[in-house]
Amino acid sequence: MSVGKKLMLTTAALLASGVLYSAPAAAQATRTWISGVGDDVNPCSRTAPCKTFAGAISKTANGGEINCLDPGGFGGVTVTKAMTFLCDTTEGGVLVTGTNGFTINAADTDVVTISGMDIFGPTAGPGLNGVRFINGAGLNIRNTTIKGFTAQGVSFEVGAGDTSFLNLDNVIIIGVGTVGDTTTSGIKVAPQTGATANVTLNNVRLSNAQNVGLRFDLTGTTGTKINAVVTDSVFSNDSVGVQLRAPAGTGTINATVSNSVISGNTTLGVLGNGAGVTGRFSNNVITGNGALSAAGSTGVNAGGGSTLVGYGNNVLDGNLNSAGTAANGAFNAVGTPQ
Repeated sequence: MSVGKKLMLTTAALLASGVLYSAPAAAQATRTWISGVGDDVNPCSRTAPCKTFAGAISKTANGGEINCLDPGGFGGVTVTKAMTFLCDTTEGGVLVTGTNGFTINAADTDVVTISGMDIFGPTAGPGLNGVRFINGAGLNIRNTTIKGFTAQGVSFEVGAGDTSFLNLDNVIIIGVGTVGDTTTSGIKVAPQTGATANVTLNNVRLSNAQNVGLRFDLTGTTGTKINAVVTDSVFSNDSVGVQLRAPAGTGTINATVSNSVISGNTTLGVLGNGAGVTGRFSNNVITGNGALSAAGSTGVNAGGGSTLVGYGNNVLDGNLNSAGTAANGAFNAVGTPQ
């Protein structure tokens, strides 16, 4: 039998048995692209970009990166795997109605990064967030503006028993929350029972939250921890600038706030609540908090058995109570710089 005939017979046999390899019909790429003039039927390549994050994520491999080619409104997305959304060189718009901007519900080992976004929810509906983290190893948000959501700008929840990190760098959060709903916040860190949240905030500018600006809250949990470092940030024109809440039997909050401004908040600058709270404050300006109409107004309130340590380099003055007289409050422990 000739060599050619043998090859034909062998190929036919392989085809019949299904042994020959064929590439997947929808292989995922490590790097994909979206554009304001793209189309989600495209493969999301640089020359044939997709239109939305939701369209691109299914074509992007776990651990991959979605890049913005040019300005556009790219829509909200639910993230279930490690992923980077990168739009630093152009405007990455996420304008949503009736949904969260980003929902992170990934595996315990997955890290998600969001960079260069303008996340806007002018009519997002009640109880919705700019970014909601439910599960994953960690979340990085940088060079991003979040505005207009009715619940939280950033909600960081952490699954029960897990340990996850949150890093915010150069993030602006404006005008979030709902009047009369005291559970809403600009940033809310509320890990579930037995979970640990490790938080780093740098150059965060949070203003005009209807209720709390920065909220660390362990209410309703047990064995839960928040470890936080806040530097070079501003919390202004909220109802409460910074709140640390760890009621008895819940867990511990260890927070360090330094080189930051807490000013113009209508009720309180800083509120500690609960025996599990230890907050350390160094080189901050806490001034102009309190209003004539706000009962309990003051600059610093170390309540509920909390420990708020003030180092001698803070500026704490110009705060008012509801009668319009000076009410700076006080740290209830004094730290000694070494």
